Amino acid sequence: MALFKNKWEIKTWADLSASVADASNALEFRPVHRLPYVLQQGPKASKKVGGFFKRDSVLKSADYPGGYYIYDTGSGASYTATPRTEFKADMTEFLNSSSLSATAKANISTSFNNTLFPSLIVQCDTSSFTGSLTGSGPCTASWEVPCAFIGDATSALQIVNTSTNATNITLAAAGELITGSVSTVEFTLPMETMSFTGTFASRSIEFSAFTGSEYTPTTYANSAIYTPHGGTETTASIIGKIWGSGSFSSHPRGLYDHVEYGGYLKALGDGVDSIYVYTGKIDILHFPAGSVVASASFTKIYDKLDTNMTGSSGSAGTIYFVSGSLSATGSQVDGSAYFWDNTLTETLINNQDSGSHVFADAALSTPAAEGIYVFSGSTSASLVTFPTPNIQAFPRVPRFSGYKY
Repeated sequence: MALFKNKWEIKTWADLSASVADASNALEFRPVHRLPYVLQQGPKASKKVGGFFKRDSVLKSADYPGGYYIYDTGSGASYTATPRTEFKADMTEFLNSSSLSATAKANISTSFNNTLFPSLIVQCDTSSFTGSLTGSGPCTASWEVPCAFIGDATSALQIVNTSTNATNITLAAAGELITGSVSTVEFTLPMETMSFTGTFASRSIEFSAFTGSEYTPTTYANSAIYTPHGGTETTASIIGKIWGSGSFSSHPRGLYDHVEYGGYLKALGDGVDSIYVYTGKIDILHFPAGSVVASASFTKIYDKLDTNMTGSSGSAGTIYFVSGSLSATGSQVDGSAYFWDNTLTETLINNQDSGSHVFADAALSTPAAEGIYVFSGSTSASLVTFPTPNIQAFPRVPRFSGYKY
């Protein structure tokens, strides 16, 4: 079998297609949304300055109505076929967007349009980014997920996809499946921002909006492939669909309630999907509408193991927590170890995991640091730490433990 540069098979598209069924080849058909990075997000992509490749122009078929290509799982080479009409239109658009002079454009256009092209133009590319079975490699999965949010308003929860060198992403919910929900959804375009509407009463969040710098929100919203609970795979719009379900939890002292959601992210890049893995579980806390965010100022913070408080590990600052009341019932905070509301009428010592979640900002997007806090006006210090982890996950947000020093 002849290979060009020891990588590409020298065959027509028809021959390449026929070779897919040949066991001696490592070729397979793949849907267009799994195109290599260089053709979707890289310098060849037409949406990038100077790019010429349009994935929407790739050859389509009854089995692949969105388009498809041939991928060599052995070498990482890919073959795309573009019909002659679309190819000429794309190249003309690319030429017209260049900085060449009008005369040069006219001369090139004349020569180009006088060329007798075949009915299908085959393009060969080599994957630029590959992953590995251990999850390392150029394609990385990362996201910015707030620790908590309050209320049920549209777009109350916003997640930012910060994955790098990815062609698309997959979200998996850690919660239970409920009617009308989806547990896993693959977005065939790597949008940047995903917004959700929370519904505290039904312990659920649902997809509400998507934004990014490359496509319209509608295009992003329609780029999902998911399987509804009890249904079959679909490419219908994901807007309004429930992403798993949350677990209802009551404060250990029964002073406020919250719902906890969990999720996983996987970013896909060049190569077969099996080489990519999900990130660790991320938890999100959902508090009911009307919840009050209280705050307390501290003068010093010590390491959580420094019970004798001999070496300060932080300067003065402010921590934030959700009040147990749905209205502001007071503002005096005395450095108690519990902070479940603003009145602080009860005192309990060494009651492990008895206090509120503690955050570093009023938006509840960032957890506070673990440590022993000395609060303004207090003669004792309070331990802020994570509760004992369960088998499934370690929580993201520490709590007032109940221990005082």
